[in-house]
Amino acid sequence: MANYYDVVVVGGGTSGFVAATAAARKGARTLLVERYGFVGGSSVSGYPFLGFYAGNGEKVVGGIGEEVVGRLIEAGGSRGHIRGGRWQTAEEYEFSLTPYEPEVLKFVAQEMLLEAGVSLMLHTYLIGAIVREDRLIGIEVANKSGRSIIYANCFIDATGDADLAYLAGAPFQIGDEVQNVTLMFTVGGIDLERLVQEIEADGRIKGRGEWHTRVVRGPILDSDEPAIVHLAGHMDLWDDRPPLTFTAVSWKKNQASFNITRTVGIDPTNARDLVRAEISERRNVMETYRRFRERIPGMEGCELITTAPQVGVRESRRIEGEYCLQGEDVVNCREFDDGLARGSYPIDIHDPKGGKTQFTFLKDGGSYSIPYRCCVPKFIDGLIVTGRCISATHEALGSTRLQSTCMALGEAAGVAASLCRPSKTPRDIDGAELKGLLRNDGAIV
Repeated sequence: MANYYDVVVVGGGTSGFVAATAAARKGARTLLVERYGFVGGSSVSGYPFLGFYAGNGEKVVGGIGEEVVGRLIEAGGSRGHIRGGRWQTAEEYEFSLTPYEPEVLKFVAQEMLLEAGVSLMLHTYLIGAIVREDRLIGIEVANKSGRSIIYANCFIDATGDADLAYLAGAPFQIGDEVQNVTLMFTVGGIDLERLVQEIEADGRIKGRGEWHTRVVRGPILDSDEPAIVHLAGHMDLWDDRPPLTFTAVSWKKNQASFNITRTVGIDPTNARDLVRAEISERRNVMETYRRFRERIPGMEGCELITTAPQVGVRESRRIEGEYCLQGEDVVNCREFDDGLARGSYPIDIHDPKGGKTQFTFLKDGGSYSIPYRCCVPKFIDGLIVTGRCISATHEALGSTRLQSTCMALGEAAGVAASLCRPSKTPRDIDGAELKGLLRNDGAIV
């Protein structure tokens, strides 16, 4: 495999596989480096896609993100966007989601990359960065074949933790306390209608009438009849502990993936902390699963099907970019001339101390734009950052970290990187021009 490319994307997660696809489709010779043996990142952990539609019903993500959903449908892995849900707020505020089978997403993402002509380096770790005169010109990676150096005209950091930006010396922020981590898990043999009865009766599932509590129905993979695709509330699993706030998404009969466990005090950039998180969360999953069977009507005979490949990290490093997206920008639905992607999900912050999740809804259920400058790190050339680690405050990140938004950011990063050929740097790219190109490709900017 040659060691020089037009574009190298590090990280094949939700944003990275879209970025690599977008760059290659624009004719750039593109390589994707991924540590796992599959692509898709946190999107294959059991979450649904959230944020394709704003609270006012406006569609805010198109382009390759929408293509991914279409291809999931074609492959039998999704029934598409499910709309009609509502947040229980004082105003009409739509809640929508896109459930899908994670194993099908792994395949769809892989095939999109290969069809676009992307070269893949799976099972490969980033271990170093080569910087000359404040420009990133190469990376060092390691895999079963040993170490190697890869050069490129432009690199995209899609690691989620800004690992490449960090190694290259780009400035970043990370709070003293970051949002807690979660290990998603999927359970079968559930009577979901019985769970809804518990919510309605304010039984073992609490929160009836609260903003967080939701029940959404729609088609599932093995039935055309409306079924429960999403529910949320507070599960009363112990006599001597507070209920656990949860969300559950279902794409097949009697089965759901749960976001319910939490471990606090984890620095996702610290190897020892990550080990501690994995141990803690696996114990939490097993205890929670046992409590499901013992305590929750409708789950007496449930079975644990699978757990996510790793703990889900909500927050770690955020680069210092040419612009830092503010919480006020998000809540007030601010527009930017160089906006390259849109976000619309409420600010969703899982308390670093383990308390209640803090939500802030957007003005009139609208959406906001994310400027290209948030993806361009200060002081380092040759690098674009996408996904969870863009330049944003702790509060703004509570919205921008959603998968649909990360896919939109990835498409923009890939197109921007392709424009750097043969000798431009990301800082040379005109954000307004990039915005026009994305719009022509069907992206919503």
